[in-house]
Amino acid sequence: MSNSNLVTVNVPAHSSNYSVGRSGRKIEMIAIHHMAGVLTAKQCGGIFQRVGRKGSSNYGIGKDADVGLYVDEANTSWCNSNWDSNCKSVTIETSNSSIGGDYPVSDKVLNKLIELVADIARRNGLGTLVKGKNVVWHSMYANTNCPGRYLLSKMDYIVEQANKINGQGSSNNENVVANTTNSYLVKVTADALNIRSGAGTNNPIVGCIRDKGTYTIVETYGNWGKLKSGAGWICLDYTSRVSGTAQPSTTNTATSFSKGQRVTLKASANKYCTGQTIPNYVKGKTYTIMQVGSGNTHPNGVLLKEIMSWVYKSDVQ
Repeated sequence: MSNSNLVTVNVPAHSSNYSVGRSGRKIEMIAIHHMAGVLTAKQCGGIFQRVGRKGSSNYGIGKDADVGLYVDEANTSWCNSNWDSNCKSVTIETSNSSIGGDYPVSDKVLNKLIELVADIARRNGLGTLVKGKNVVWHSMYANTNCPGRYLLSKMDYIVEQANKINGQGSSNNENVVANTTNSYLVKVTADALNIRSGAGTNNPIVGCIRDKGTYTIVETYGNWGKLKSGAGWICLDYTSRVSGTAQPSTTNTATSFSKGQRVTLKASANKYCTGQTIPNYVKGKTYTIMQVGSGNTHPNGVLLKEIMSWVYKSDVQ
């Protein structure tokens, strides 16, 4: 099994921090993490060289976009806090550009991450990448903030751009709703929130919202909403739905679920749509639906915003 030719730094992890082989499994996923620090690839690798660290990743992207190899892809890194996921994943640690807040990464590092994701997917025959299916992240498997809010907000973009590099079609990862009769009100929760010409962070900024007032959304695309005023699109992650507007039905039928709806994950829920076991601490709590599955993207599931995970519609109420 080969490793990426993007590697510029080789810092082998200590043998006490990873497992040889993959327990008979094949690589099915790419798991994204952040370093929770501003580090070079060499510095990150040095952490995994410590005896008894009991943690490692296959790759790391340093603050200068240097790519480090710590654990060969043929072997299992200890990174995802879940053995089954570890065995099936190639894991990537990503340096932040600053510590705290949303834990951002620089554009240079983000672009290198996209390039590395595309390379891993191509060499391992992962086909079209789909967020939450074959591109995953740490907080899907553990009660952690990793990979930080910034990288979580970029997952759609990472998947889209990596698929473009590999000449793959759309992952159909976003549920498009273009019906103005379903318009609803939101209150902006961020200062000077950027307005873009279209949905997604790769579209130009055309203005900003400085008033945390109430605005009407007439169309949604993934986690982006189109303003009724025609000013552009805003990221819905920085808004809250105004209660009493366009409230969805609470009946538990497949057609009753909609973005922004508050639902409770049943205590009887067992597996995520992606196959992983749902931890007990996640069950019985109330979450916001970020996306309703359709087409090839978990048609029987809903994506819960607070945990960024797909669960079956039958497991929420």
